[in-house]
Amino acid sequence: MVKKILSMTSSSQMLVAMFIGFGVGLFFGESVGWLSTIGNAVILLMQMTVLPYILVSLIGGIGKLQKSTAVLIFSRAGLIMLLLWLLALAIIALMPLSFPFVESASFFSTSIIEPAVTIDYFKLYIPSNPFESMAAGYVPAMVVFSIAMGLALIGMEGDHKQQILTFMHTTSEIFSRITRGLVKVLPIGIFAMSASAAGTMGVDEFASMQVYLISYFVLCLLLTFWVLPWIIASLTPITFHQALSISKAGIVTAFATGNIFIVIPVIIEECKQILKEHNQLTDDGATLIEILVPIAFTFPNIGKLTVILFVYFAGWFNGTPVDISTIPSLSISGLLSLFGSVYVAIPFMLDLVHLPSDLFQLFVMSGFITGKFNSIAAVMNLFTLTLLTASLFHKSLKLSPARLLKMSLGIAAGIAVTLVLLRVGMGMFIHSPEVTSGVIANMQVADKVPTKVKRQFPELGKTPASPIANLDDIRARGTLKVGYIPSNVPFSYYNNAGQLVGFDSAMASKLAEDLGVKIEFIPFQKDKLAQSLKAGFFDIAMSGLAMDIAQMDKLSYAEPVLILNLAIATQDHMVNRFKSTESILALENVTIAYVEHSDTIEEAKKKFPNLEFIKIAGYKNFFRQKGDKYDAVIISAQAGSAWTLFFPGYGIAILEHSVRYPVAYAVAQNNQSLLNYVNNWQKLRKVDGHQDKLYDYWMLGQGATQVKPRWSIIRDVLHWVD
Repeated sequence: MVKKILSMTSSSQMLVAMFIGFGVGLFFGESVGWLSTIGNAVILLMQMTVLPYILVSLIGGIGKLQKSTAVLIFSRAGLIMLLLWLLALAIIALMPLSFPFVESASFFSTSIIEPAVTIDYFKLYIPSNPFESMAAGYVPAMVVFSIAMGLALIGMEGDHKQQILTFMHTTSEIFSRITRGLVKVLPIGIFAMSASAAGTMGVDEFASMQVYLISYFVLCLLLTFWVLPWIIASLTPITFHQALSISKAGIVTAFATGNIFIVIPVIIEECKQILKEHNQLTDDGATLIEILVPIAFTFPNIGKLTVILFVYFAGWFNGTPVDISTIPSLSISGLLSLFGSVYVAIPFMLDLVHLPSDLFQLFVMSGFITGKFNSIAAVMNLFTLTLLTASLFHKSLKLSPARLLKMSLGIAAGIAVTLVLLRVGMGMFIHSPEVTSGVIANMQVADKVPTKVKRQFPELGKTPASPIANLDDIRARGTLKVGYIPSNVPFSYYNNAGQLVGFDSAMASKLAEDLGVKIEFIPFQKDKLAQSLKAGFFDIAMSGLAMDIAQMDKLSYAEPVLILNLAIATQDHMVNRFKSTESILALENVTIAYVEHSDTIEEAKKKFPNLEFIKIAGYKNFFRQKGDKYDAVIISAQAGSAWTLFFPGYGIAILEHSVRYPVAYAVAQNNQSLLNYVNNWQKLRKVDGHQDKLYDYWMLGQGATQVKPRWSIIRDVLHWVD
């Protein structure tokens, strides 16, 4: 068995390793999750020679060209290649339209408030210091530097040039030999990553991978069997049928072996033969084809560009789709980075659009399935480039407006039909995950003290007032009365069992426990907080209260319990419109609701005169509104994330200029003994980690769901382990 595997081609070994890895992962489950470490190590080894290889191969490959050949290739063939790249990048950017709509929401994460690292495009594209570009992994800058050196070498003569070219060729061969040696251990990495992924990845994540695989296969088939042959048929004397016929042998070979290099002789001969049949081949034209195909092979082909689709998928999979404004940057940077290995390009592009690097493992796991399909697109790309360039050289390229219109309509129709069928088809079989509201609606307060919850609001002038209770009075009474705001997720709200829960409800229960008393919760309205405290309706208000300057002379705030981040909650399709000052200023007929933060709202009214601000009684009035009375609401990122668990159709937009504010507990203005106790109690519970534990549970959702072990044969079928 082992001898058979070792005698296989490397691509076959990788496929076998992937399937064996899947089997091992399904059998052993989470116990093989550690294998990802081995997989990552192998991938890092594979990246070792990539950056220097780009340098020497581009310099040597371009530098050895004759000036006349270089002019021809970089002018005519270069222009055609560039146009084909742009077309492919545009089609790839459209493919995410086929991804099914999946409603999802998650607990607050600190990553959403981290400021996005601004991209230094000068460093990314301009190699002012080539050594820094190489050290920092700025692949586009390295490509620019390598091309510049190669072009400079073309104009040189003499032995010195030959010595440099010999050195570049020799060094390139060294790197190639190292890479060929490392490829022998790559199946080990594929096995390790596949086993780890199959053992730890949930069923929902596997289902989501179908979106990428299906859309990727369709993309490659669309390019290979419609877009590129249609271009050939529209602009050259060669018919659509002939374009498919001459490429058939090369496509089948590339798909079976995953190797484009071995198809180069086939492409050269087939191109010469079909042009000869149309009386379009001269001796110079034949020479052009023989030179062009090997040189074009060293540049990124359309098949290789299709891997950029993974980055769009990664954004969809992560719940943070790639923003339209970043598509040009991603496309250009992706193109230049693909002069090297995809194992460098994909992590680079994920980082460029601020997506987790861990998603790269999904790409590696699927790479040897998708590689078969991008090989056929690469072969058809070489056929198309060669035939268009040769036709241009022989002055038989047909560029009439009628033909260009026909070509454009044909391509557009093919893309439109494909996107619609894909969107409808995947939408029927790939559904949204389970409703997330069930998670937060079933959370409970862990600390158990005798609790009484009142739901009727006390009324000033009607409900009997009580003297303000100091600490001794509370202990003597045996009950701590806590004011709360109903439906103030995630600070105080009712769960599915009708219990009052939330971060501040849990903190209040712990405070009562530490005081050795029972607890009674009384609802209040925020605009009547000071009067309610003064009337003795409750001793302390604990319900996500933003500290309000206008209230500070009427009540006493304890030390801030949390620092929250101001954000905007709105429907998913509008989130991106609130992410920058420029886009907000461009909005028209938009109404923003708010509950508190009156001082911030006054500043916002001056800064954004195009918006209408309306105060509402509570956040539930926004999320449960009928119709579209309010377009968005100003809320903390922490609370907004919690509300989106109940309403997955909404999302959170973090303001361009971060705004933070404190929340605190409030007591009656003259209740100094209780204020002192609460301040000291908070310090203790912060230091001993109890407050952080509650924050992690209620805000970050850690422990909110019971994580079941990944299904595995060894546990769930054979029952060999618990």
